Amino acid sequence: MRKTSMWLALVAGVGFVAGQAAAQGAAGGITGKLIDPNGNLITLLDADLSMKHTATGEAKTVAVLPTGEYVVTGLAPGVYDLRLPIACCMYRTYEQKTVTIEAGKTLNLDLNVGWAGNLGTIGDDPGQLGMDMRLRAGNIEGPPPRMPDGRIDFNGVWYNVPDPPGVRPQPPMKKWAADMQAQLQKINSQGPAAYCLPQNAIPTSILFPYKVVQTNDLMVHLTEFTTPGYRQVFLDGRPHPPAEEWNPAWYGHSTGHWEGDTLVIESVGFNEITPGFGVHTEKLKIIERWKRPTKGRLEVEVIATDPEAWDGEFRHSFVAGLIPDEEILEFVCPENNVDPLHFGGLGWKGRP
Repeated sequence: MRKTSMWLALVAGVGFVAGQAAAQGAAGGITGKLIDPNGNLITLLDADLSMKHTATGEAKTVAVLPTGEYVVTGLAPGVYDLRLPIACCMYRTYEQKTVTIEAGKTLNLDLNVGWAGNLGTIGDDPGQLGMDMRLRAGNIEGPPPRMPDGRIDFNGVWYNVPDPPGVRPQPPMKKWAADMQAQLQKINSQGPAAYCLPQNAIPTSILFPYKVVQTNDLMVHLTEFTTPGYRQVFLDGRPHPPAEEWNPAWYGHSTGHWEGDTLVIESVGFNEITPGFGVHTEKLKIIERWKRPTKGRLEVEVIATDPEAWDGEFRHSFVAGLIPDEEILEFVCPENNVDPLHFGGLGWKGRP
């Protein structure tokens, strides 16, 4: 009798320990909503949320739902770092350390996401604006249109897809250029756009709509929210002007030629303070390879070199969607531009 009781107790003990171990190993989860500083739900945000286990380094990433909610399941118990990278521009990237996930339980955690550069001004977030426009356009399928001579036709209004935060590479600068870049980052509290200056050597790479007007001999890029707002690409076979006759410019001088269905744009003649490519010299040379694989998709590969400031080439790619029912708006930067008076300092500088 006593032996039987001991055996039953042993079996029960083993079962309890096994059940306890199973409970400890059961997966947990986390769910919640994204809340803006006004207490409103943030909807239609194109972003991914990641949970990284601090002990194992294992990470799990999910897309935020269009409703402004997120759900992550299948998480091993433990302590996690939560991160919500946001590319641009209304909301700030959200991070929270030491989030504890318990076995078999789902943690409810709403995320209070802060404003970024535009302080929540409706319609002033180019990332959100672009997503809205591309959603209205829908998935435009079909072969790309062609010009009468058979070349790919890039005409239309386009909007770029934002880069994921932290993905964009930096030019491989020589030490003197990297040191100068560090100095400039301390000096420039605001970007050049705040002072109505050009924002990038390639204006079509910024997050605002742009219109392509293409003929057999000329392509013109009309970009909203940038100064001066246009760039010409000569397709008539002309060479770049001699360096001694060219006044270095913010957008340089651009010519294009065709390699099959790819339009190759070569730009030289930049001044040394053109933004978008870090510290460089007037030897900066930029190649863009434009492709339109389908009617609704534009793909651009950028290859830049500067033998005097960099140790190698810089490469980056971006994708744009056709927004055929949209149009670019008039933008006059200096109009009512009172913000620079409150920035302090001497304004944006291209050199220390």
